[in-house]
Amino acid sequence: MKFKIRKIKKTGKPSAKSGAKKIEHPKYVSYENLNQVGKTALFYGFTPLASLHIHQSDSTEAKKISEGEIVVDHDNHTEGASVRLEEKIAILRLYERERMWTLSQPILFYYKKPFVGDRRKPNPRESHHGLEIIGAEKSIAEAILIQTSLSILHSAGKTDLHVEINSIGDKESLARFTREIIAYYRKHINDLPAKCRETMKHDVFSLLGCDHEACKKLANECPKAINFLSEESRQHFKEILEYLEMLEIPYNINNTLVANRNYCSETIFEIRHDNPSAHPLAIGIRYDTLARRLGHKKDLPAIGVSLCLEKTGRKNETLKMSAIAKILNPQICFMQLGFEAKLKSLRVIETFRVADIPVIQSLAKDKMAGQVGMAEKNHTPIVVIMGKKEAMEDSVIIRDSATRSQETVLVTDIASYLKKYKV
Repeated sequence: MKFKIRKIKKTGKPSAKSGAKKIEHPKYVSYENLNQVGKTALFYGFTPLASLHIHQSDSTEAKKISEGEIVVDHDNHTEGASVRLEEKIAILRLYERERMWTLSQPILFYYKKPFVGDRRKPNPRESHHGLEIIGAEKSIAEAILIQTSLSILHSAGKTDLHVEINSIGDKESLARFTREIIAYYRKHINDLPAKCRETMKHDVFSLLGCDHEACKKLANECPKAINFLSEESRQHFKEILEYLEMLEIPYNINNTLVANRNYCSETIFEIRHDNPSAHPLAIGIRYDTLARRLGHKKDLPAIGVSLCLEKTGRKNETLKMSAIAKILNPQICFMQLGFEAKLKSLRVIETFRVADIPVIQSLAKDKMAGQVGMAEKNHTPIVVIMGKKEAMEDSVIIRDSATRSQETVLVTDIASYLKKYKV
């Protein structure tokens, strides 16, 4: 396979001695105090945000839209990962205030918690982090978040992890599912405890996460959200599962895992230990309809994940600026063309990350023209390409931009092959 890529000017690597190239960034971006978590996020293309603020108006708006926890399952979330509506509102406010829609989409963020203005008392044994992707409606967004989250958790020493996942679909899908589940619980209302009958009046979805034995039995036998998905939502969910299978990520479709129907849509997922009694280490939700609830003229594709890590007591060293600059000024650009290549792209990126080889990529872009422009803009001397043929052969094309020579290399051999370029 031959790709026509104009010759790209070869540039030298940043000087570790001098610290590196000057890092220019907007006022809302901060590369200070990044540790291993931040480094993994950077590798996958997430930009670290400075301290985020929850204002009183964010809390007021959240109360208007919804009350209580967003994710409904069999955990009260007093420990482990949790998601708050105020945080999502604060992030969308930042997106609007800084006119981020004028930037190349999608926007990928990484940030630390708690937000400034969060009045909750943090658990001293835990540290919390978040990843957001705004402006990406396709299934690759979920795949990027899940893969990045797992890489962060594995780097922190977590093992025996799996993904619990479900979909409530789009507005049309959710409306059908809501009607069916309300009818189901009304039919079985005499089987519900008195307290749960009252809960049903406010939010029937809450019954899916109730710990009462009668509610658990009813939840296991109630209508499933995935049976009411529209064709578009069904395809979206199918693609996410294909990514998980390609990445060999263990997963379970959890029909009792739902999200707040007032602003959430499509995908909900958790990352957990194999121990069913352990709290969730990560919770992810898609909240495409929230922007409209906040006054925007249309929906804004958005999905985020909240992660929880245990504090070990060991000193977690922050990255040196030279290490950050190396990641921000990669010598390699990765391109993918076609759905088959996109499915395997995250495995390639993870191969680079494990080998500590920075790479620029934009997995959310489908057209080659946009990706070629990305390579030219960043003056990367090496281009790694995966098309449909390469995806089937589990290989990539490595192209030297200066000499225009290229060679096909197996994905498993990428790291060793690139050593000759001293990247």
